[in-house]
Amino acid sequence: MITLNHVQKQFGGRVIFKDCSLQIGVRDRIGLIGPNGSGKTTLFRMILGEESFDHGEILIAKGVKMGYLPQEVISFRGDTVLGEVLKSVSSITTLQDKMKILEEELASIDDPKAQEKLAKEHGKLHEHYTLLGGYGLEAEAKQILNGLGFREMDFNRLTDELSGGWLMRIALSKILLQSPDLLLLDEPTNHLDLESLIWLENFLVNYPGAMVIVSHDRVFLNHLIDRIAEIEGEKIDLYHGDYDHYLEERENRREILEATFKTQQKKIEQTERFIERFRAKNTKSSQVQSRIKMLEKIERIELPKERREIRFEFPAPKRSGHRVIEVKNLHKRYEETVVYRGVDFILFRGDKVALVGPNGAGKSTLLKILAGVLDCEKGEVVLGKDVTRAYFAQHQFDLLRPENTVFEELLSIATDESQTQLRTLLGTFLFSGEEIEKKVSVLSGGEKSRLVLAKMLLKPANLLLLDEPTSHLDIASRNVLEMALKQFQGTICLITHDRHLINQIADKVIEIDQGMLNVYPGNYDDYLYKKQQAAGAEKEVKVKVKVKVKVEVEKEEKSIQKKSKFIAKEERRKRAQEMDQFRKQISGLEKRFQEAEKSLQEATQKLDYLNQRLSDPNLYLNQKETYETVQAHKQVKEQVRQLTQLWEFLALELEEMKMMNIVSNANE
Repeated sequence: MITLNHVQKQFGGRVIFKDCSLQIGVRDRIGLIGPNGSGKTTLFRMILGEESFDHGEILIAKGVKMGYLPQEVISFRGDTVLGEVLKSVSSITTLQDKMKILEEELASIDDPKAQEKLAKEHGKLHEHYTLLGGYGLEAEAKQILNGLGFREMDFNRLTDELSGGWLMRIALSKILLQSPDLLLLDEPTNHLDLESLIWLENFLVNYPGAMVIVSHDRVFLNHLIDRIAEIEGEKIDLYHGDYDHYLEERENRREILEATFKTQQKKIEQTERFIERFRAKNTKSSQVQSRIKMLEKIERIELPKERREIRFEFPAPKRSGHRVIEVKNLHKRYEETVVYRGVDFILFRGDKVALVGPNGAGKSTLLKILAGVLDCEKGEVVLGKDVTRAYFAQHQFDLLRPENTVFEELLSIATDESQTQLRTLLGTFLFSGEEIEKKVSVLSGGEKSRLVLAKMLLKPANLLLLDEPTSHLDIASRNVLEMALKQFQGTICLITHDRHLINQIADKVIEIDQGMLNVYPGNYDDYLYKKQQAAGAEKEVKVKVKVKVKVEVEKEEKSIQKKSKFIAKEERRKRAQEMDQFRKQISGLEKRFQEAEKSLQEATQKLDYLNQRLSDPNLYLNQKETYETVQAHKQVKEQVRQLTQLWEFLALELEEMKMMNIVSNANE
């Protein structure tokens, strides 16, 4: 579908790609990784034609539709949330606008002939709209928006009211609704909470097209991708398998490369010694020249440069009291929305707690209250003995002063530290040399995260309150932060959508659900296991209740049977007629159900066939055939959805009528 051949790219004197090749097939799922600044976004922009390259070629099959989600916040103005998402399917939006204009004209004129003409035109547009799956697309758009955290009440909100994170979710929704042949997703999880991330993951697992994903979430990558393309040392190296397999394979390749390098170096040294030793001897001149030529022809192995990584360790903080922080009778609301009503909460020394819960549950609100940056309507927050707090949140990026340099920003909170100590601290966060003179205004998201963490380290605290600390950090930096948090001797309360980090750090998970705090000892996997156990126990209770109800129903039925002996003969005859009519209704419903089931089976088989066609690379050589197949796929997909709904409706109706028939028979 897309082929990169010997591509080269450089900015000024810095080489980004040197003789790089890569192929993306119609069903490939590739994780694109590399340290910040290695060229991942540049590669996307070159594929899209938004960035030029110096040498090589990028071949794209005719008719390939691509959907690109950038890291930068996208601005949408002047429309509702749902309206903006539906704009991504332009043909549908155009038809909607035309239908709306006709409807307004129909309501404003009285001439019957003119009304008839407009009605016919509206009917044609409506038929075309239905054929394109307009009504199904709107339902699909709402489903995607729900999955990404929007509520029903948000669909008609103006996009002008939304923050950057929510606008990025709209951008992602637009791309998913378009269902392009290739998804290019640059950090799609950065602005998602854990619940939305899991929904997106499940959506992409079943996605029919190809995808290339830049992500620093190793669990997300493990669940979705089957190949890793790593950008390192101006090259793109391909690894088959998921991220965990890549780590093993990368280590194996490096060991082999180092062993081969040592062998080659040893051979080169031996050859050079021979040349030096016998250069002056005429009897050895031919052998010396032969070895000189051999050295010139050797393709010398180069070891990749060692990556600079954060060397980060929280200093040992002053020991706090056993009770670190306590919230008593917490009440918090935003206008009419009640977040907490009478909640109690306590953290003990050494606790490492992860807050989880659906979007809008109040995780960040609770963390802000613990940090003392947000007040509550009622209740109190009590700090324990010798407790000092450090709070990390995305909004702290806004507190960085854009006009400052990196060094000046750290200097602004320093007290007794020398310039050498400050420079050393910045060096541990990869700010060295001229980089400490960079203005805050030009820093990337990852660089800002590192600067905020450096400021936290300058003022050590024994209670860390962290809201998405891994956002914008690459995997290597996340690993170092993870190790530092593991070794931290104080207390931690964090919010993160990085499930790997929760598993490695947390010894307690607190789920916030409808203003209630449910505590689960252990890490994220333990939390999921206990949730599944609880769901199973709840199901078991429901089964027991059903059995009890069934016994009571059977008793009642026996009682009814005894009483039925005293029913008059005329009543029995009337009842028999009613039951006969009832059975005819059941028979008719069964026939409709069987027909719907047969139609659904045929439509499903047809959809399976079309899915196979769409996965055939040869299909895309014929543009007309591709278009017809894609359109047929959309129509059949919508047909399957409608038939499934009909089948489920008839199945429920049939089951209820049969139950009524059983009860009616028991009454006779």
